[in-house]
Amino acid sequence: MLAVVAVCGSALYQSHEQTRVAATENAQNVTVIAQRAISRNLEILSLSLDTLAYRYREPLNHRLSEDQRRVFLFESAPSVSHIVVMAVLGADGKPRASSLTRSNQFTRTYADRPYFTAHRDSPDLGLFISQPIRASLGNELPIIVLSKRLQKADGSFDGVVLMALDLAYFRDLFANLALGPEGVMSLYSDQGVVYMRMPYKDAVIGSDLGVTSDFQRTRAHFAAHQGSFLARSRQDGVQRLYTFTRVPHTQLMVFVGNADAAIYKEWYESFYSTLFVLAAFGCVCAVLYKRLRQEFHARAAIERQLTQLARTDTLTGLLNRRAIDELLGAAWGRHQQHPAGGFCILFIDIDYFKLYNDTYGHKAGDAALRAVAQSAAGALARSSDHAARYGGEEFIVLLGDTDQEGALHVAQRIRAAIHACAIVHERSPLGVVTASIGLACLRRDRHRRIEDVINAADEALYRSKSAGRDRVTAAD
Repeated sequence: MLAVVAVCGSALYQSHEQTRVAATENAQNVTVIAQRAISRNLEILSLSLDTLAYRYREPLNHRLSEDQRRVFLFESAPSVSHIVVMAVLGADGKPRASSLTRSNQFTRTYADRPYFTAHRDSPDLGLFISQPIRASLGNELPIIVLSKRLQKADGSFDGVVLMALDLAYFRDLFANLALGPEGVMSLYSDQGVVYMRMPYKDAVIGSDLGVTSDFQRTRAHFAAHQGSFLARSRQDGVQRLYTFTRVPHTQLMVFVGNADAAIYKEWYESFYSTLFVLAAFGCVCAVLYKRLRQEFHARAAIERQLTQLARTDTLTGLLNRRAIDELLGAAWGRHQQHPAGGFCILFIDIDYFKLYNDTYGHKAGDAALRAVAQSAAGALARSSDHAARYGGEEFIVLLGDTDQEGALHVAQRIRAAIHACAIVHERSPLGVVTASIGLACLRRDRHRRIEDVINAADEALYRSKSAGRDRVTAAD
């Protein structure tokens, strides 16, 4: 069972890791698609700004009327529906040309705007991408401003060329990319400014998350060009696996976040299915184990019964000759290992038993044998004492850790118990069934084998018979 659980656990762990890797790779592919689309369009827009700067510096530009200049400067603008305005700002920050019509021409000074001051202060800046800006230019969403530096012939600062790009461009781009349940796609700067988020939330656009602890914890990952990390969203509290890719040569980063629940939905189904199968398998194993245990105990009980039957005399219920021989051998073995111990043997023989059988029949004889056996067994009080039928009407008793005085006491108690049965025996001089008993205790100076002790008890029994029966005689 443990091996099955270990194998299933290992398979589930590997499946979990494979699911995570596959989800990361799929999300990475989506971010790369979005990153390449953004990068390609930014290159086109950057070239458009270069073209605008080149045409603005052309001598022809200054000889044209205002309408002609607008066509000359802006007719080559890329056909991107989300470009709100293109313009040229002078070194003082005031507009010199704009793609807007005359009625909507803006005239204020923009010298304090980051997209202007950045180029004024850094000649080698290249393309500048501003943070999201709320502007009333007829656009649907906030804008970002893309700007590049204008230079005079001597290299000094001469203003900027710029274009305003509606953030609906990024929303439409992300909307065309499939996201899973509770999936999100975002465009952030590496400082934590939100440019776009899908599903779209207007309140989030332009917010700065760089100061939050959540963003600070994940910022360490942004040193790489692309990567992934696990985090809980600050907006909706959903834990997601985020994958990101940086847009080359910009501060922008594309994020795709897939919810854990969506990523591992099928894995959890497999997990619960496996748990169910394991639980069912465990129940089956438990039932089988219980049945096997019952069978084992029943078999053990039967074996114990068979062993007991093999060691028991069927008529009297005492140990049989084979069992008592084993116990006598064990007692002799303990004597060899522990010489300080000792034991005694009683040989019991029913007096005039053949005459009893001839007079009353074998059935009555069997009853008399059982009565004598019960008397012998009833007189034994310790678990170390054993009574057995030795053969015919002979019985033997093994008394462990007993001296001769104790053995004489037990023998007399057995003889008295047989007398108390008062089994009539009319052909016996004593009138009732009696027994003669021979007793022998271990003598280390005389006995070299267990047979020596048995023979000594047998000789003592013979002397009891010779002395008139119904008595106990101890070996010399």
